[in-house]
Amino acid sequence: MNRLKILGLAVLVVLSSCEPQPEPELAGNPGDPRFNLQFSNSEGVDLDLYVQAPDGQIIYYGNSSGAGGNLDVDCICGICPGGGNENIYWEPGQAPSGTYKYWVEYFESCSGAPSSSTFTLRVLKNSQVVDTQSGTLSGGKSQ
Repeated sequence: MNRLKILGLAVLVVLSSCEPQPEPELAGNPGDPRFNLQFSNSEGVDLDLYVQAPDGQIIYYGNSSGAGGNLDVDCICGICPGGGNENIYWEPGQAPSGTYKYWVEYFESCSGAPSSSTFTLRVLKNSQVVDTQSGTLSGGKSQ
């Protein structure tokens, strides 16, 4: 991963063990499971969503499909229809069983000047939110 700059958030989740909440409005294809990142300041920063499937394959901007999952929304410095969003999903019934690891990385400032962005990362199973992580990432810092 030669674009790895700053690890923002890493979480391990077994998708069967959380209290569900209704699905919010999210960019990208629905799926089961689905990992969706929304962030502010999409003109000023490039945040990236990573998901590691149970077999170890990592889906992100540099490998947009693997283990049956797909990255279908990738926001890059203002090229973000609908705002700062990234989305990785599996078609219902196609996801491998097991534990998924997912995280957000701050790749770069779009202007070269220090900038930050708030984010919310949601994990959905059966169209229900089973985990939500929020925070702020800045260049040169990790969370």
